[in-house]
Amino acid sequence: MSGELKDSIIRTGSIDVVANKDDLDNEVFIFDDINGVKISENPVMLDMPVFAVCLQGSATVKLNLTEYHVPANSLVTFMPDHILHGYSSSPDFKGIFVAVRKKFAEEMLPDLHSMLPLIMSFKSAPVIRLDDAETESLREFHAFLWRRIKCENGVYRRNVIRGLLQSMLYEVLSIYQEHYNYIASRRSHNEDIFYNFVTLVERNFRRERAVKFYADRMFITPKHLTTVVKQVSGRTASDWIDNFVILAAKVMLRSSSRTVQEISGDLNFANQSFFGKYFKQRVGVSPSEFRNRQGSDTSVQ
Repeated sequence: MSGELKDSIIRTGSIDVVANKDDLDNEVFIFDDINGVKISENPVMLDMPVFAVCLQGSATVKLNLTEYHVPANSLVTFMPDHILHGYSSSPDFKGIFVAVRKKFAEEMLPDLHSMLPLIMSFKSAPVIRLDDAETESLREFHAFLWRRIKCENGVYRRNVIRGLLQSMLYEVLSIYQEHYNYIASRRSHNEDIFYNFVTLVERNFRRERAVKFYADRMFITPKHLTTVVKQVSGRTASDWIDNFVILAAKVMLRSSSRTVQEISGDLNFANQSFFGKYFKQRVGVSPSEFRNRQGSDTSVQ
């Protein structure tokens, strides 16, 4: 992957070269080959939406502390601030990928606010199964979009590509609306509470680390929230919050040039000292010691 694509898709972390890739003005990126991508070695934090369809074979991704199996005929949607910290694929894996700068996507979807509940489903259900017709529809969108991006001529080239991409995004939203409603209808009440909790944590863990904040948002007691989350996931609500914070801290410490003090501020700690104690209590070493260690230890206990 080129330096420009690496810098624009990945806020922190590293990713190897993708050989076959095109882009529109460094705002839309399209490719179909991820050979050489080593996300599992260095977790990365995305700063733009990425849409992927597994056409053949299978893959496994670990996304925001949860592992997802991606079989053939699956759509995967990665959202800004998602942290990928594990990836593998079968030898026969084939897929298609489109990444769009967040601002460019927002400009294409002017009624974005009304779609926020659906868009948030991308975070609680990032992988959905497609039927053959849906897979073929997205494959055709991808192929036609790529042909137009490769064609550098035409006064209205940018407008044509914007229109095609807008249609593709609406197709993705339509597919999600149908499939996510089906997925949600099959979940138990406790599973709903858990998935809603995790979605809230993904959105707010940089600012809020108290279980009470999330319980209040969900109109239940902290005790009930902790009981349900433990029952569904095997972890307490506090564990989930802490693990999100620690994983983000590890990614920033290992893969960015920001100071410990700056990272402390990014994660809304009162000061660097408090952040250091919080980190060491959960990781066993100070933030500076972790940063100076060799290797890529970004696991979360």
